[in-house]
Amino acid sequence: MRLGKRLLFLTSVTAITVCVTSCSGSEELSRVGEASVIGVWKGKNGETVKLQKDHRFTASGVDWESVSPGSGCPQGEGAGSWAFWGSDPGSPETSAALEKYVEGDTVNLSFDGVEQGSCLTNLNAVDDGSSLCLSDDIEVPCSLGIRLSPQRSGVS
Repeated sequence: MRLGKRLLFLTSVTAITVCVTSCSGSEELSRVGEASVIGVWKGKNGETVKLQKDHRFTASGVDWESVSPGSGCPQGEGAGSWAFWGSDPGSPETSAALEKYVEGDTVNLSFDGVEQGSCLTNLNAVDDGSSLCLSDDIEVPCSLGIRLSPQRSGVS
């Protein structure tokens, strides 16, 4: 009986460890520059985000109602402006998404015609900058489970 309890304990510890490791959102962010993110990014289920040099973007193929219910994000195709999150050297305790920041690990998407704060959407650079994860949670880089890969044709 003692062996059975010990085996059950070890199995439970292993299961908890696997869940904490894979479920915690411990994805490591990568610092990237503008040139690394400009272009078309696609997900495995047809999600597409195009980031342009002029800090405009288009997004399509994301079923917001399924991945982030009640978020206020536009269904179908959407457009807006993008910027890296950053902090000024004089006030590192505050951050904002501003066009003046030319690098970072998180790109904020702000949809046209959507009330400020009703659609929190970020693209987080992961995999040494070779992927962007769509997230609606500032603490969990890949919270929506959508990982985008670059499609370098069509850069504007």
